[in-house]
Amino acid sequence: MAVNRSGLQTVSRALAVLRCFQGDAELGVTEIARAQNLPMSTTHRLLQALLESEFVEQDEQTGRYRLGVALAEYGQLSYRRHLVYLAEPHIEQLAAETGTAVSLATRHGSDAINLVFTRWREAHGHDLSEVRFPLHASAIGKALLAWSSVTREELEALPYHQGTDRTPSDADSLTAELEAARTAGYTINDEQTEWGYRIIGVPVFDPAGNARFALGIRGTTQLMIPERIPFLADLARVTATTIATTLFRDAARTH
Repeated sequence: MAVNRSGLQTVSRALAVLRCFQGDAELGVTEIARAQNLPMSTTHRLLQALLESEFVEQDEQTGRYRLGVALAEYGQLSYRRHLVYLAEPHIEQLAAETGTAVSLATRHGSDAINLVFTRWREAHGHDLSEVRFPLHASAIGKALLAWSSVTREELEALPYHQGTDRTPSDADSLTAELEAARTAGYTINDEQTEWGYRIIGVPVFDPAGNARFALGIRGTTQLMIPERIPFLADLARVTATTIATTLFRDAARTH
């Protein structure tokens, strides 16, 4: 059967338009067209199609666009399908025990995506930029890399321009951090994505022994002083083991 390349291009462009909203901003047609290097007319047609399917919404007063309710529906379906909600009681307990904010993340391309949060929002409110983090710059991302099968080529392709001056700047420095993490049993983000905060990352292993998820605990540098890091990491590893047992036991029952 012949492939409709025009149709594939349209789908690809529509998905690219959706990715413009990853920062949860409201955007105008001009901004989106410029970001995707598309003609205004093409961008407008794509937005109209996304609007009709409720993947985006349009503010009637400003004419600007934002993510729509259909994505929330699909997000909830994915959330339930992957049984991530089963981890919530365990991360809430860890947050209460440590006084930190806790999240559960998975890998998506060169980023780590937070799927479950506890009190992460206390500091950031509705800033959805805190959902996605570069793998090389975040504790959760480095945990996903350190305990998974990744190639040198994958490490070299990461966007090292993102981060602070404490962030690994190339594949060699990242490899050194990952090796140190495997020895310690946890990763650390010491103000590598945000000044004044430290984050510990530990793997949540699937039955094959790979880091299917990563558990992150986040606190201020005053709370997470260096002397407390090993203790907090031990608590996080215990919770990660409990989450893995819960998720993959129940996943096996549903298949």
